[in-house]
Amino acid sequence: MPHIVLKSKYIIDKYFNLSQENKSAKTFPWDYQIGDEDFQKEPWILNKGKEYVTIEKNIDNKGFFYIKKNEERRLSLNPIQIKSTYKQLIEFGYKLRK
Repeated sequence: MPHIVLKSKYIIDKYFNLSQENKSAKTFPWDYQIGDEDFQKEPWILNKGKEYVTIEKNIDNKGFFYIKKNEERRLSLNPIQIKSTYKQLIEFGYKLRK
């Protein structure tokens, strides 16, 4: 499956239709370890109505993540980009599927 690396926050915001506001989340699903109470296996799926976003680790590029909205093309994001995008998705009402 093809993917692209985004280097601009503007492109990420435009792709996911996000605003510039950014509230901070303290933990992210990929920060938990096996045995932690809130641990979830990947992929991590966030839902909002019929829309969903899937996040998974990029095994080809350690430290990077793939993110995909609905059935669109997946993108490769660095750790800072994925954290910022995750926070914004939560802010916009997406909920992490349990």
